[in-house]
Amino acid sequence: MSFTWIEKFDAAQAREVLNLYEKEWWTKGRQYEDVVQMLDGSDLTIGCCTHDGELIGFARVLTDFTFKAFIFDVIVRDDYRGKKLGQEIIDRIIAMAPLKKVTSFELYCPDRLTPFYEKLGFKKSSSNLLIKK
Repeated sequence: MSFTWIEKFDAAQAREVLNLYEKEWWTKGRQYEDVVQMLDGSDLTIGCCTHDGELIGFARVLTDFTFKAFIFDVIVRDDYRGKKLGQEIIDRIIAMAPLKKVTSFELYCPDRLTPFYEKLGFKKSSSNLLIKK
């Protein structure tokens, strides 16, 4: 299968990101205006599209471009899972030219996804994640 990869999102593509978000437990209920603001505020974004231009995968990065890059919202549409698109998204992020100096790529995931990310070279941290809402 061949896909098109994008790094900038227009209004229609922002709606498609929202559609992907609606299907995931951690992003369900987000609003379109907030998704547009999130896309604008992310340092890097990546999307995977079908040959028809339909968005089927997404992730974003917040980074200092030197020491750390945090990968967020890695999503592959459910009917495209199992085709190594999640791995391709991560590989493409790590290979992005602006991130070549980054020494630590980090992400958060539920325990059930830890084996997937470990296969990609991530290791479970001993640090505790602290959250303030």
